[in-house]
Amino acid sequence: MAILIGFLPAIFWGMGPVISRIFGGKPIQQLFGMTVGQVVIGLGVYLIYRPEIQMIDFLWCFIAGAAWSLAQLAQLTSFTKINVSSAMPISTGFQLIEIPLVGVIVWNEWSGSGSKLIGFASIAVLIIGIVLSSFNEDKESQNSKNMISGIIILFFSSLGYTATATLPKIGNAGGVASVLPQTLGSVVMAAVIILFLPKKQEESYVFAKPTYKSIITGLFGGLGTLAYLTSMSMNGVATAFPMTQLNVVVATLGGVILLKERKTKKESLFTIIGLILIIGSAVMISRLS
Repeated sequence: MAILIGFLPAIFWGMGPVISRIFGGKPIQQLFGMTVGQVVIGLGVYLIYRPEIQMIDFLWCFIAGAAWSLAQLAQLTSFTKINVSSAMPISTGFQLIEIPLVGVIVWNEWSGSGSKLIGFASIAVLIIGIVLSSFNEDKESQNSKNMISGIIILFFSSLGYTATATLPKIGNAGGVASVLPQTLGSVVMAAVIILFLPKKQEESYVFAKPTYKSIITGLFGGLGTLAYLTSMSMNGVATAFPMTQLNVVVATLGGVILLKERKTKKESLFTIIGLILIIGSAVMISRLS
């Protein structure tokens, strides 16, 4: 049962990008719906566990949630440039490089020379995995431009996700205690973005079918977070974290199978090799924590 629960975050988080593409809509509509769904889960977690949290810790978690909204909007925008099956390995790879580096620089993790050697070697392998996953045989000008712009957007998106993962660590909020303030931060930031985004007079970002549908995607994300917290308590971080990285496999396969995203044989081979390198590096990095 513990291992089954360990797989749930990967399934929930991996299917999120696929479902968002199936539901359609503009990135901001998808984002707002997601944040509403996540707040529902956040409120549920709070009502069940009633965790205590200090105000300063609440604020750090709230800011982390706001950063998540910016990151998620960028990632959803990248899907308009490149396929989910191409974008997700790149996005995951960037995060797996940045988050450990923040830990090393700010919190002096990987303190031993052996840990640093393994850690930086894993990052080098990650970079190779990203390059292979982003391989595109189509040299047509527009497609090449879309791939480059998509990768740039994903890089900035990953910075937001890195902030989301690291900011709560400044405080002392436990995993369960951080869920509600993070979801509140994400929905507030999404609402702020909506206020400043230009739109046509008859257009609505809040009261629209794609927004309502995206609430389901948010519920998937929230359930994934809840499953991860449960997995950490049952399996330990060293096992729970690497298992979550299988979300990139779920998203990639979902893009190919459900979204009918086309890849040449060579692109498919490079993507598979890239995924193996990314997941393998994630496992190695998690063992150093």
